[in-house]
Amino acid sequence: MADWVLEETAVVDVLEADRPHRTGAYVILDDGVTVVDPGAARGIPRLVEGIRALGADPGDIRRVVVTHVHLDHAGGVGTLVRDLPRATVFCHPRAAAHLADPGRLLEGARAVYGERLERLFGAVLPVPAWQIRAVEDLGRVAAGRHALRLFDSPGHARHHATVLDERTGGLFTGDAVGIRYDPGFTGWPKAYGLPTTSPSAFDPPAMLATLDRLERLGAVAVLHTHFGASPPAEAFAFTRRGVEAMLRLLDRFGDRALTERDVRRAWEDWVREDLEAQGLGDVDLDPLGEDLRLDALGLYGYWRRRREAAGSPAAGPGS
Repeated sequence: MADWVLEETAVVDVLEADRPHRTGAYVILDDGVTVVDPGAARGIPRLVEGIRALGADPGDIRRVVVTHVHLDHAGGVGTLVRDLPRATVFCHPRAAAHLADPGRLLEGARAVYGERLERLFGAVLPVPAWQIRAVEDLGRVAAGRHALRLFDSPGHARHHATVLDERTGGLFTGDAVGIRYDPGFTGWPKAYGLPTTSPSAFDPPAMLATLDRLERLGAVAVLHTHFGASPPAEAFAFTRRGVEAMLRLLDRFGDRALTERDVRRAWEDWVREDLEAQGLGDVDLDPLGEDLRLDALGLYGYWRRRREAAGSPAAGPGS
């Protein structure tokens, strides 16, 4: 599936884990082809098909821009550019080393996904160092008439950038401005949004600061990798609402020792309450199951780091 979202810009559904409307790679057709967040290696054949469906030649891919190197966003970059010597991969400065040598990235991902890793994402190939260009905060990538400006966007990950197309006003947000759960993914009657954490580096105060910065850009549309376009006011609101709720949950626990299960139960309870408040109270949480697990891991990891920084015991039994 490939759908136009803005001028010369389309989203291609790469069917992460064979689920529709879960992960989208964005394609800009001007001065060749530019791809933003191509997704995992398993989805690269679908991305190629989608580019052809748009009337373009995948061999004309000139630029690949990654918001961050987590496998569902950039695990397929090495596969994509393997036979594209003219293509340049643009990324946050902290992401460049992981693209060239994904060993540590894979080690961390395997700790989260275990034996499911390759089945979910496919093989992760290194990107030749000569094809990688690190882009500093506020740096631009020229894509024909489209000037893509990158913004350092910590919170989900320290190596995260968001990308503003200054021609169209589209803001490619990766995981910095939450997940838009499309009805095509959940089966629910309308879209729903939540922030998304990462198990090792989630930083809620940094994410809130990132939201404040990005909101001031005046984007026309927030283009989520997961999945599709949101009105900016809506996307910033649901992400901020969820992050603030996460911080309140931790404050409510006070000084007592926690387990990951404690955090997950509390987060799932809040999500159920929020679904009710958003008019979705009768839906099944199963489509969000893996994400809620990862959210709890990220929030629990943040709690542990905060406790350790304060000199307190980091975890209770059964964690």
